[in-house]
Amino acid sequence: MNFNGKNLIIIGSILFSLQLINFAFINQISPEIERAQVLAAISSIIIILIGFLFKRISPISGEKVSLKGENGFIYDSSIPKVLLDELAWGSEAILTSTAAATILINNNGKNILKRGIVSNKNFIPKDICLRCLKENKFISLVNTKFYPGSEEFDDFCKDVPSVLVIPINKICFILIGGWSTRCFTKSDEKWILNWSKKLQIIFKENNF
Repeated sequence: MNFNGKNLIIIGSILFSLQLINFAFINQISPEIERAQVLAAISSIIIILIGFLFKRISPISGEKVSLKGENGFIYDSSIPKVLLDELAWGSEAILTSTAAATILINNNGKNILKRGIVSNKNFIPKDICLRCLKENKFISLVNTKFYPGSEEFDDFCKDVPSVLVIPINKICFILIGGWSTRCFTKSDEKWILNWSKKLQIIFKENNF
């Protein structure tokens, strides 16, 4: 059994109900039985509370979406070999180690790398991506369906359910689309952010 928050809430509720039923059928109540019932009730409530806490910390991701596009790897031939090797390794790691379906890197308005589910349309960064660059701030859209302006990503990957936008420097950012809503964990985000810092150094060293 997968002990997620929902399952813990169910188990705690069952245990609490059983101890109430048990209490109702007791013929003679002694101090020992009272203490046992109180402890059982408290234990059940604690399990239920842990379940709610677990559910809040680790929200369940949505169902995997069937995204339109070809699986490919497209890159700009002008990218220096050292940088290209790093981009190839990092993008592959993201696609295989996280719930990412597609990745795009845009440098100074030009899409220098596309990998995963690739659209044949030319993605042009707009408000959300430009805000990411302006504020040098990581942006996470856990559910693009309810986010104003998410149509910006239609040419990136049509109907992509979740998006991460990570700045590399003032003119370059990483765009990652997930297979489902709420699919990226905190550890995924931290790993990608650390990779973006490494890329910032390599971009600078190669004057790219």
